[in-house]
Amino acid sequence: MLRVSRSLVAGAVTVLALSGCAIQQDSTEIRNEFSVEQSDTAPQNPDPGTDTETDTAPEIEVVECSQVIQSGIEKSINAQTASFAVGDFELAYSYASPSFQASVSLERFIGIIQGSYGPLISSSKLGFDNCLFYPNAELATIDVRFTEAGAEVYALRYVTVETELGWRVDGASALASIGSGT
Repeated sequence: MLRVSRSLVAGAVTVLALSGCAIQQDSTEIRNEFSVEQSDTAPQNPDPGTDTETDTAPEIEVVECSQVIQSGIEKSINAQTASFAVGDFELAYSYASPSFQASVSLERFIGIIQGSYGPLISSSKLGFDNCLFYPNAELATIDVRFTEAGAEVYALRYVTVETELGWRVDGASALASIGSGT
């Protein structure tokens, strides 16, 4: 299996996450999403015993998160969300990945959270699901549900990376209201 660079997968996953696209759970489907399809006009191999070169993208290995990985990710997201709740945006920012911090200033981060992710500030309960780990890229995605004041339920997908300080948030999809209730 070819090794895929972390930035290539992170970029692809971040683009999917930020565009609000769902990353499919089945790893075969995910690999197919990133494969280059063969053209109908590609030369056919007349001799099945002869190898021909094909243009395909490297496979991206995806596995369900281990309990250790998922716990680490949940710990960071819970801590970041708790920081929002007490208005400590600087502490919340510390749970962002180094690459995120290099591209988004603290002031911009505060503006993004207050402008587009306000419910994160007042969320009272978090639920986690569908944690997927990309071992070649050393990143993971996880779906998170937020209950705001016990009434409105929101969801988003986080992209996280492992750092020396633990798992850190590298991006998130658009926040979407998915219902009401507890």
